[in-house]
Amino acid sequence: MHDPFEKAFNDYVAGNDKANIIVHCNKGDDEIIPVSYFFRKYEEMPELEKIALGLCSGKILDIGAGSGSHSLYLQDKDFDVTALDIRSGFVDIMKKRGVKDVIHSDVFDYKGNKFDTLLMLMNGIGFTQNFYGLSAFLRFAKKLLKPSGQIILDSSDLMYLYKEDDGSYVINLNEDYYGEVEYIIEYMGTKGEPFSWLYVDFDNLSLYAEEAGFNCKKIFEDNHYNYLASLF
Repeated sequence: MHDPFEKAFNDYVAGNDKANIIVHCNKGDDEIIPVSYFFRKYEEMPELEKIALGLCSGKILDIGAGSGSHSLYLQDKDFDVTALDIRSGFVDIMKKRGVKDVIHSDVFDYKGNKFDTLLMLMNGIGFTQNFYGLSAFLRFAKKLLKPSGQIILDSSDLMYLYKEDDGSYVINLNEDYYGEVEYIIEYMGTKGEPFSWLYVDFDNLSLYAEEAGFNCKKIFEDNHYNYLASLF
């Protein structure tokens, strides 16, 4: 197993509850994250995620489901939920944890049922990498949703990283959008391949949502620049 993310998850499931990953980011300091964070129960989830789960309705597709914690909660509440992830190792773990309906696929390759809710938590929308990818995904999402369907997602506005001591913000407009970052995951001395991720501010999310034919509403915002949105 070459993916350190998958190796860390498997070690945790095998009993190493002290496992940690190191997240290297090109726009911030390295961060050590306990793998247990990805396996938390409902009671341990932040308020934003609890609100998001409460907004789910009908037939649900949990996109980028990871360890399956959100899918398991919804499943236990008798929702019809399908968990989708691109990593085969995560899919195997979700099955071991008891998620009943799990799909190993890139979301753009999925051609199954239509859904009432697309759920994308822990900044799942970030997989789109940039505004071009965001636009493409939102247009594709229309094909996954029933006519009255919704997308429930969270993201963060990284503007705070550019705040000066005097309260002003300094951004180089000649560079890529400030919410585009690059990550490398490290576990037990092994680093994975770099990958791009998008943190989109709410104004830009609203703009691209509207272009794709959605209404966009901010549902909740916490004290750490994270927000929850509904697209419908």
